[in-house]
Amino acid sequence: MKTLLDIRRYPWVVVFVLAGLCAAAFAFSTYNLFHLSMANLSFLQQYGLVAIQNGALVQSFEVALCGGFALICYLGFKVCEGELVSRFRRWTGSDD
Repeated sequence: MKTLLDIRRYPWVVVFVLAGLCAAAFAFSTYNLFHLSMANLSFLQQYGLVAIQNGALVQSFEVALCGGFALICYLGFKVCEGELVSRFRRWTGSDD
């Protein structure tokens, strides 16, 4: 499993596509996430127990899970970006 997750062994095209997929998933998962979380928090503050009975607490957990998924996608993109930059520097011979 460890060798499967080692992106240094994959060709640059695969790493580039993986970075694009991570960026797209990050953008899709964070679309309107802040607005939804603020509206949910306002709903909880205004209506309290009635909001919890109507599922606002469950929606808060869903927003938190979506935020965690977005964080994982962002970190995946940054790892791929770092690997691509490292390969480019090795290719150009400018290892600083």
